[in-house]
Amino acid sequence: MSNGENTPPGPDSGSSFDDLPEVTMKLSLRRGRRVRRVAIPTLRVVAGRDMLRFATLNGGQRLVIGREETCGLVLTDASVSRNHAAVTCDEQGEVTVQDLGSTNGTAVNGRPVSRALLRPGDHLEIGAVSLRLDLLSLDELEHLGRVLERLQAANTDPLTGLLTRAFTQGQLPALVDRCADAQLPISVIFCDIDRFKSINDTYGHAVGDEVLTAIARLLLLGVRDTDACVRYGGEEILVFLPGSDVDNAVDVAERLRRSIAAHDWNRTGVGLRVTASFGVAQRRDDEDLDQWLKRADDAMYTAKRTGRSKVCRAPLPETITPPE
Repeated sequence: MSNGENTPPGPDSGSSFDDLPEVTMKLSLRRGRRVRRVAIPTLRVVAGRDMLRFATLNGGQRLVIGREETCGLVLTDASVSRNHAAVTCDEQGEVTVQDLGSTNGTAVNGRPVSRALLRPGDHLEIGAVSLRLDLLSLDELEHLGRVLERLQAANTDPLTGLLTRAFTQGQLPALVDRCADAQLPISVIFCDIDRFKSINDTYGHAVGDEVLTAIARLLLLGVRDTDACVRYGGEEILVFLPGSDVDNAVDVAERLRRSIAAHDWNRTGVGLRVTASFGVAQRRDDEDLDQWLKRADDAMYTAKRTGRSKVCRAPLPETITPPE
């Protein structure tokens, strides 16, 4: 994943990585040599409260999906039956889904099914929960697992799973000092959801909470494990990028902006469209932390004033010349 690595399997990952077969191989050229990259069939929740929960599929494995704690992939949504559907992957990597007599049915790409083949990129609807079948590398799976671990860590915001604002007063000064001692840059991305009040007014606060939760997961998925994501207040999120200069941070912010805009928000609310505006600032030597964050904040508001769903970089702080 772009500027980041990916997470270890959570409690619902279908199996350990050591047991995974090389179901699909992708050949690429690297320094003139052909190399193989393992691609592992993975079912991943793409919207809702269980977003990013996933399970890998082994050849010959039968994975049961449902609300029952004994299921291979546990989903918490009330529309999901206790034992809702079963997914099998044969030794050749062919994936099949079968409904298990569920109350609210199973669908593939919007078409109700009792039994059907699943291909990479297909959407699987389990009740009201949407999953997608992807082919992921081991690095991507490990990053995805670590994201889930970060979301479940102690002392995080209970809604989003991000670090709380206390990080800016506690750990941030030490992080900045470590970068300074190592002569490394550090940048911050200031993210604010566009027209969030309108989302709450139109769809209700429950949907607004789902939007915040989903964006938190999209941000964590799109950055490195060493990058700190902080819920700064309301719908404002800060992402601290140690070792990244402003040019790299702008690239990361642009990638995050696109991932939010491209997300399938219609599964959260019919007709819902969500974007976010971003301000980026690299800390200058000896710059006060509050001034640094304010420059990123001001850049974010510039993005909002000039059209929203944009990334703006902060201008350099003014240099004060001491009197002679």
